[in-house]
Amino acid sequence: MRIFFVLFVGVLLFGAEVKLTKVYGKSGDISVFVKKGVSGIVLCPYMNEKIICARAVSFGKKVSFYPVDDFQNDAYALPVVFPKAGDEIVFAKDYDRILIIAPNQEVYLKVKELYKNATVVSPDVFAAFLDGEVEKSDFIDFSKKMNIGRIIFVLDKIYEVDSFSFYAIKTKKAPITAHYKRAFFTYFKNFDIEPVDYKRFIKD
Repeated sequence: MRIFFVLFVGVLLFGAEVKLTKVYGKSGDISVFVKKGVSGIVLCPYMNEKIICARAVSFGKKVSFYPVDDFQNDAYALPVVFPKAGDEIVFAKDYDRILIIAPNQEVYLKVKELYKNATVVSPDVFAAFLDGEVEKSDFIDFSKKMNIGRIIFVLDKIYEVDSFSFYAIKTKKAPITAHYKRAFFTYFKNFDIEPVDYKRFIKD
């Protein structure tokens, strides 16, 4: 397990909090069942505060831990803090912020209406972030920078995908058959990245 940058957390955290009951190195047990693939952040006590010391991905009542690499900075002294029994995990953080990947404007607007209670990050911003063919790592990196919790892929179905684990958390019927002529819908007229087989990115 790597050393992690300190991030003091407060009222900006959203999602379900559960407790770690046991820790086995890079995995552990949690107090309640959480759907497979939902990711979260582990909050560890440090100097009378709580810091994010790891990421976690649920597998029912078990979790796997991953390093937090969002905040690395060689100018800071980093504390050695590891998850332990009794620590809290906030699952589904930023699930209210989504990115919609759709084939065209019509489908995009229909799907956006289905998620009108969420904050939708524009695909234009993601398009500007890209440099060449779209890779799964692009989604993960962009989601970290923009605090996006879910990516909504419109394919043969609508796949709600956790933006860190890339497990499909939920699927539902798509409003229109999706035919991609480019990687995804964006208002950028000169966006011409080729279509991508997104299903190869998504875990069941």
